[in-house]
Amino acid sequence: MPRPRVSNLGRYRVGDRQYLVHGGLAPGVFLARRDSPLTEMVILKVGEVQAEWERMRAVHRLCAGRFLGRLLPEPVHCALSDSGKRVLVYRWRREFQRTLASYSGRVPAEAGVWLSHRLLEQLHELHGLGFQHGNLTAEHMLAHSDAHGLMLCGWSHCRPGQGSDVADGLKAIAGTLVSNVPAPLRRLLTSARGSAFEVNEELKRVNAAVLGPRKFCPLSQLQ
Repeated sequence: MPRPRVSNLGRYRVGDRQYLVHGGLAPGVFLARRDSPLTEMVILKVGEVQAEWERMRAVHRLCAGRFLGRLLPEPVHCALSDSGKRVLVYRWRREFQRTLASYSGRVPAEAGVWLSHRLLEQLHELHGLGFQHGNLTAEHMLAHSDAHGLMLCGWSHCRPGQGSDVADGLKAIAGTLVSNVPAPLRRLLTSARGSAFEVNEELKRVNAAVLGPRKFCPLSQLQ
């Protein structure tokens, strides 16, 4: 995900609210600022978003007061725009600016372990609530550049069950790693089986065996 530009590219009305568009983040996804005295930075997602709006509100209700709830994208508004297209408005999280896909082939093994733990912790809680993300790709994981944090986006396929979240998510992380990852670690990430909790415990054992104590490796060093 490219860093957003700060120049205004025009106004966009969504329902009764008006936004100043600053730049594109992905196809149909824009960084914008609400044009009002009580302004805020937001993400505008344009297209078939009604189902995602409803699912995100349901997941937020389920996760209220939980660890996962603090790491969910926060939908604030969904309405028709002045162009006739439906727009979902998310609150902007400054610390989560880039997708894992933007680091493809450059993430050190140590950082990959941290990110995998963060993913599995969230999936353990989500699956415990009876839901799955349903579309875990590197494009749907936003990385904190300085704290090994991870936020999942692209929730339009969220539904009951566990599905293949664990396998899909870890394969996506594996695809962003550097080429010289120890074989046991890459094998685990690309062929994981079991629940998020079980795989997380196995990841701890594999990491201790091949990399030793976990090392802090901020992704900001890769920029």
